[in-house]
Amino acid sequence: FKQKTAYEIMPSLVGSEMCIRDRSYLGPALMLVFLIAHFYLFVSSKQEIYLVLIICFLGTVIDTILFFFGSFVYAGAYSNELLIAPLWITAMWAGFAATVNHSMSWLKDKWALMVICGVVFGPAAFYTGEKFGAIDFSLSLLYSTMIIGFVYGVAMPGIYYLNGYLGLDE
Repeated sequence: FKQKTAYEIMPSLVGSEMCIRDRSYLGPALMLVFLIAHFYLFVSSKQEIYLVLIICFLGTVIDTILFFFGSFVYAGAYSNELLIAPLWITAMWAGFAATVNHSMSWLKDKWALMVICGVVFGPAAFYTGEKFGAIDFSLSLLYSTMIIGFVYGVAMPGIYYLNGYLGLDE
């Protein structure tokens, strides 16, 4: 574990923690500060900024679809009528996307491991969110695990595929 890797992942983890704990604007604002510092200190290609923006959009769409179909209910949603994943979810996607070429680069070209990580850590992240009161599962634990595991099992390799498509996997 390199010191540079710790510098890269710690702000993302702290930003994600703040997004889960404070679902208003403090968490996303902290994540924005992390992203600005990350882009300034570690990013040399505009393509990586595009990756983060694309993953923010696609991740928000993925979680909005899960939200819309009643898989879970978010705390800190925009409103009860607007079924869009909240800003803190978008901020967490941004934080994760910023780690793909840095602290998470060890996953590149390990497609089966990406799927396993998505299947295992996708639901684990949601359970953590539930423990902090950030989400409530509408379905049984088994169905929630299966749906989230499947979605994130596909999303993880998709993110790295997009990373390669943008020419960032060198």
